[in-house]
Amino acid sequence: LQGLALVDGEYRALQARLLAGERMIRSEVLGMDVYADGELLRFRDVATGRDVPHRPEIKAAAARANAQARRESARRQAAETQFEREAARRQAAEARVAELEAALRDASTIRRG
Repeated sequence: LQGLALVDGEYRALQARLLAGERMIRSEVLGMDVYADGELLRFRDVATGRDVPHRPEIKAAAARANAQARRESARRQAAETQFEREAARRQAAEARVAELEAALRDASTIRRG
């Protein structure tokens, strides 16, 4: 890996340095360190210390996020379905209680009469 900088109309070699076992060249213009990662040329943001992701990494992260969103949506839908079932059961139980109370009132009225 070699970098050049244009200084006073001439290209001059940038000094490479070792950082965490990686041979890097600092690009002041980009504000990034540049290094070889296998066959890839990687860029590390000097301000954050994080590598700029490549397109396949971005696509993989997006696919993971989409899969997570689908799982969360399915969980939410299952919870809503369960809530609706429980509400229907509760409503049916309340209706049954109302029927029994009405039957008791009718039975009480018949006994008095």
